[in-house]
Amino acid sequence: MRIIPINVFVTIVRRKTMGNRTGSRLAQGIGVCRHPLALAIAAALAASPVWAEEATNEEQLETIEVNAEQSEDVYGRDDFGYVGQRSRTGTKTDSPVSETPRSVSIVTREQMNDRAAVSISDALRYTPGIQAGFYGEDNKQDWFIVRGFKQANKGLYRDGTRTYSEGFYSWQIDPFQLERVEILRGPASVLYGQTPPGGVINVISKRPQDYSFGSVEVEYGSWDRKQVSADLGGIVGDGHAFRLLALGRQSGTQVDDVEQDRVLFAPSLKLNVGDNTELTLLASYQEDNSDPYLQFHLAEGTLNPSTTGNGYIGDDVAIGNPDYERFDRTQYTLGYELNHDFNDGASFQQNVRYGRIDIDLRQMYALAYSDDFGMPSNRTEVVRYISTEDGHADSLNADNRFIFKWDLNGMEHTLLAGIDYQMLKIDGKDYAADPIVGEELFPGIYAPNTLNVYNPEYANASDIVLLDGTLQPLSESDLQRRTTDSYQLGFYLQDQVKIQDHLVLMLGARHDKVDTKFENKATGAKQDVDGDEWTANAGLAWIFDNGVTAYTNYSQFFQPIIQLDANNEPAKPERGDQVEVGLKVQPEGFDGYFNAAAFKITQENLTFGTAGTASFQQIGEVESEGVEFEAVANVTPSLSFVANMTFLDPEITEDARGETVIGNQPNQVSKRLGSIWGKYSFIGGVMNGLSIGSGVRYVGSTYGNDLEQHSFKVPSYTIWDATVSYQWDNFKFQVAAKNLEDKEYVSTCNYWCWYGDRRNVIGSISYAW
Repeated sequence: MRIIPINVFVTIVRRKTMGNRTGSRLAQGIGVCRHPLALAIAAALAASPVWAEEATNEEQLETIEVNAEQSEDVYGRDDFGYVGQRSRTGTKTDSPVSETPRSVSIVTREQMNDRAAVSISDALRYTPGIQAGFYGEDNKQDWFIVRGFKQANKGLYRDGTRTYSEGFYSWQIDPFQLERVEILRGPASVLYGQTPPGGVINVISKRPQDYSFGSVEVEYGSWDRKQVSADLGGIVGDGHAFRLLALGRQSGTQVDDVEQDRVLFAPSLKLNVGDNTELTLLASYQEDNSDPYLQFHLAEGTLNPSTTGNGYIGDDVAIGNPDYERFDRTQYTLGYELNHDFNDGASFQQNVRYGRIDIDLRQMYALAYSDDFGMPSNRTEVVRYISTEDGHADSLNADNRFIFKWDLNGMEHTLLAGIDYQMLKIDGKDYAADPIVGEELFPGIYAPNTLNVYNPEYANASDIVLLDGTLQPLSESDLQRRTTDSYQLGFYLQDQVKIQDHLVLMLGARHDKVDTKFENKATGAKQDVDGDEWTANAGLAWIFDNGVTAYTNYSQFFQPIIQLDANNEPAKPERGDQVEVGLKVQPEGFDGYFNAAAFKITQENLTFGTAGTASFQQIGEVESEGVEFEAVANVTPSLSFVANMTFLDPEITEDARGETVIGNQPNQVSKRLGSIWGKYSFIGGVMNGLSIGSGVRYVGSTYGNDLEQHSFKVPSYTIWDATVSYQWDNFKFQVAAKNLEDKEYVSTCNYWCWYGDRRNVIGSISYAW
């Protein structure tokens, strides 16, 4: 007999009856095999010494070498467990994360599956430096605060190109479409153009594989959530491959009578167009027929009790009118990825994607209690306004990259030269100002239609009348058509040099030209804001022989401000930079890593006052200093975990409001974040196939304004999540719960306040082959 050490060799028992299910790919090992049963067998045999015996007629033993080094796939198709090792997001080249002098995190498909992630923000709740979903779940878009800076529709990328969003025309990508989520923390304008200071969130789409596979899943969960999904792929012809994703969902929410339904269809096709060329076509269609989920409550009655003894507003109360409100969105994309190798040292990569969003939105929000308008109600009735939007947005993104590699005197160069084009066109209708939600009391006499938020009774949708500031009714003819045309053209150059396998140098520069035109077709008002911007970055890393990498970097960002100053000149763009030092530890033979980073980010040219008037000023500045710790590991074939801690010191350093806010903590930003999640899978024995996972996430206290008022302080909260699953042959049964204790809490405030998500349990049954 012989003993095969863990992480070196694995003996896979392959039954002949399984051979016809996935073809020859099944016998090629864990690196490419996606069959869940084969993976479970491989893990079981790796968990303890393997005794090789003579194969019987029923079983065939094969010894397959498993590469304990990092996967070569940057799309996450070879991710095993919780650890992703290579990424394009940090450098736009196929680089190991351990050798990249930037902070990069990867959320793998298995992490999303184990926690039953329902959105991108949900998938990032266990990621360092990110205050994800701080409003709670939202069916309109995903929300993030990264390293102390807010970003929602800014800074979200898909397959390396921007998901160009603005206002209500915001993309929401269902995580079912994704292979992984990658996060580059800190300014990244050299590679991506206009971006927020916190960094870039890049989601990686599922792609065709080089073998046949499939899975179907049904789900049922809280608030009568019902979902069916399928993920199918196979080989077509000579080297071509396809993949097809489909999903249908009907679901309620924790808010009474607020629904969120979705249909998703995403085909992709990989074409064999030559030995040195890979072309992948990617498309998606997603339709949301929903009600607006986020509820804009007043602080009195949510964060603080009613001043007149009414208590607290329930977190299941709809502040609007579900029969009148709506949020219908259709979004679809069509694009491709092209990779061509000219030779061993030169290649070309191109990502192109066209996207379109159609929006029809009506959402109410509470402005104040009726008592504040002279209508006494014992502070139970609120006056509501409504946001509306009806239109569409078209976007086009194209990123073209040449990569040149060469060695010279022990120096390995990777030179990146690229041209990036981004376009967004919006054509929508809205009122000049948000209307008042009203009703007709008597013929020709109108008044606000107030709502008792402690004992709500909703008017018939047909009785709702939208009023202007003089309480006169508005009609369709009062809608104003507005158009937006935005363009960005960027040229960038970056060189990575690895010297004697230890020293890594990175230098980059970029020039962008940005132009945005606004036009109000109803009033004839026009606005044109353009500008040019240079940004740069630099990085330095030293790779020790023991798996430790020490690094530092400097990076810049910019974001255009689409406003005019008092002299009718374009406002200066927001600018800023980051200085960062860090340590990455990846012990040899260990499937995991430990990271630590310290940083300081400065954001300047923040605006205050009304654009185009003398009150408009650009003297605002915010600094965010912090330290992050991250640990991700597949400790054994049975145990995987992620753990993170973030300590921030965000501060308003310059502001037109003066000493009342200077030195204060910016609103909604927490100084402390922490999370830990682990999963244990039983391999062998009577509990074989059972997996149990659990995690805790902590968000420190925040403020609802920049004044650090005690009455507007949102308390910290800690949420417990858990999951349990059982793998039986090709079937998987799972129950995942978020907020297991069903804690009721306020997640954030910013004049309004929003409740956090209550307990959400999702049960699923899946079959994979």
